[in-house]
Amino acid sequence: MQDDRYSKYIGMLAIVPMTYGRHVPIISDRYVDKEFGTGVLKISPGHDHNDYLLARKLGLPILNVMNKDGTLNEVAGLFCGLDRFEARKKLWSDLEETGLGVKKEPHTLRVPRSQRGGEVIEPLVSKQWFVTMEPLAEKALRAVEKGELTILPERFEKIYNHWLSNIKDWCISRQLWWGHRLPVWYIVGKDCEEEYIVAKSADEALEKAQKKYGRDVEISQDPDVLDTWFSSALWPFSTLGWPDVSADDLKKFYPTTMLETGHDILFFWVARMVMMGIEFTGTVPFSYVYLHGLIRDAQGRKMSKTLGNVIDPLDTIKEFGTDALRFTLALGTAGQDLNLSTERLTSNKAFTNKLWNAGKFILQNLPSQTDASSWETILAYKIDYLTNEEEQNIHGFKNFGLAKSSAM
Repeated sequence: MQDDRYSKYIGMLAIVPMTYGRHVPIISDRYVDKEFGTGVLKISPGHDHNDYLLARKLGLPILNVMNKDGTLNEVAGLFCGLDRFEARKKLWSDLEETGLGVKKEPHTLRVPRSQRGGEVIEPLVSKQWFVTMEPLAEKALRAVEKGELTILPERFEKIYNHWLSNIKDWCISRQLWWGHRLPVWYIVGKDCEEEYIVAKSADEALEKAQKKYGRDVEISQDPDVLDTWFSSALWPFSTLGWPDVSADDLKKFYPTTMLETGHDILFFWVARMVMMGIEFTGTVPFSYVYLHGLIRDAQGRKMSKTLGNVIDPLDTIKEFGTDALRFTLALGTAGQDLNLSTERLTSNKAFTNKLWNAGKFILQNLPSQTDASSWETILAYKIDYLTNEEEQNIHGFKNFGLAKSSAM
């Protein structure tokens, strides 16, 4: 959208201060909202996902100014070697000294932090391994369309379809200290930097390399590990003897009937198991997916060691009893998160106690000897009632109406 305030600058170059005269182009693009702030947007393609996509669209260079240890690299010029936070302070100080620092004011930003240490996460552009997902997603979508896979509760089917219809390529490499190593070996040498070999073992990789490059070739395994969900996606069949299609366990147990899991990993695990199952075995790994909600704390927060709000079911059973805990969990709506509070447990403990007490009261007040004929009508009624209840319960369980069956 045209912005008359800045139209005269379009096409010019702006000098980036403190960078030995580096220039950046001034561009007009619909991505920028002229009503937001100053209407001017500075982008850092090497350190922001949205900026990266915009730079790719506009053909702008991608600069990375940071090392993996959080210090600035040679691209940062005067600030090379400084810690990221120290560099920020020094940059503003130098801007003020040179008269280029005009104004500093606070802004509220959403800053990503690591889950365990709470450190500020800095996005970086780096080489990674990706899986092309669109062809896999199309098959997984068709499995639901054809009725080969049913997702329950039904509302999650729309979420599943939306995610697969808008799927992005999957980055499967991770820079971690633990995990399944990527089965990739590179050829060591200046003339072969981009050459690599995929193999089941180092010996197999070396054998392949020697056939192509000679006996003196040297190889080095990729230091990255696989995304943990990659191996999890293979779990339904990789644990049963696959890739040996004649394995007894694979023939007996794959595919299975139903997967029961939390709705929060519908994308991370369920959809990927479906895609991998179809791709490598030709069939879906299960016919039904039943998604339960998350058990959260009384405030609705997800339980985690970091927050210290994990509720141990064994401790809960000691305080409230097994029946109260089971009844509380079973009453939850399918796929809906449940805030587990002491008030709810206390109430259901009182209810289950009433049932026990009622039963004990009846037993204690029965006469020691009773004419059997006088019980025939009562017993016939109760048997008929219980039979009907049992039929409804069985019907409810078969149709995944667990909460309804529990409340009968």
